[in-house]
Amino acid sequence: MHITHVNFAKGFRGGERQTLNLMQGLAALGCRQRLVCRPSGELMRRARDETDVDLLPSAHPLLTHIGVPGTDLIHVHEARGAYWAWLEHRLRGTPYLITRRVLDPISSSRLTRKVYADATSLVGVSADAARRLSLQTGRDVEVVLSSCAPIAAAPEAVRAVRRQVGGAPVIGHVGVLHDAVKGQSILIAAFRELASAWPQARLVLVGGGPDRERLQALAAGDERILFVGQQKDVAAWLAAMDVFVFPSRMEALGTSVLDAMMLGVPVVASTVGGLPELTGDGERGLSVAGEDPREWAATIGRLLSDAALRSRLVEAGRAFAAQNDVDAHAKRYLSLYRKLLAARG
Repeated sequence: MHITHVNFAKGFRGGERQTLNLMQGLAALGCRQRLVCRPSGELMRRARDETDVDLLPSAHPLLTHIGVPGTDLIHVHEARGAYWAWLEHRLRGTPYLITRRVLDPISSSRLTRKVYADATSLVGVSADAARRLSLQTGRDVEVVLSSCAPIAAAPEAVRAVRRQVGGAPVIGHVGVLHDAVKGQSILIAAFRELASAWPQARLVLVGGGPDRERLQALAAGDERILFVGQQKDVAAWLAAMDVFVFPSRMEALGTSVLDAMMLGVPVVASTVGGLPELTGDGERGLSVAGEDPREWAATIGRLLSDAALRSRLVEAGRAFAAQNDVDAHAKRYLSLYRKLLAARG
């Protein structure tokens, strides 16, 4: 079986990491693969370094269609790639599926509607994402949860992070600093509530983004709130946290939550999008509905105060993350590919 993956993203975020994870998992299962992506992007560089797939640089979805070798199936990983796949379908009849990783509605343009209507299959990264896409397209949508990549932290690296942070307990968050989506202002306000009962606590925000200056202004010079920017060894920072908090206002799934679970860090997350599918209604993590900082602070404090609860959540979270690792993720997609190709005869 030969699969062509398409991802025209300019940057490198969760969807691009998932694209690489899947290609690595499928390679281990014997699939031959190709990646169509921007020639100068981070995805191209990492794919060259981290995979053995064939690379087909393309600067635009309308380009790179002449002389393309045949493939059994095209897998689209972001919105612009869908147009490249649709043109290949029109030119050669190649089937394609689209994985939708965001909750934003698809465009109402006639062309976009046609692209989604002609897709052999549509996939959402959570049941919530699939439901929303089904309502927009009028089609059945498959659900394949995003994968949890192999992640580990060296004990000495974790100790170094704890020394750098300089306090305990450590409340942490990993994500782009975009408050309208990730809700970091909720977490900063909650930490201020929490700090009265935990004066030595620290809040660590890992990641960069457009709202960094505004969020730092909200922190108002509180030295217990640390903005550490992008980190190469994210695993060490995650593993150094006593509680991982994810107050997103919009989230298709939330792979950082899976990473925290894999590393044995208890999670508090919002109830938006696919996050409840990860936390499991209190089975694998605690949930907070709404944006009241006092409620977030109380839930974090409950977790910090109850060792038995933390232990139970950590054990269940690790097991869930392991069930959704790269190998399991690749096997689910391979099964779907086979089903789609068998249906076409």
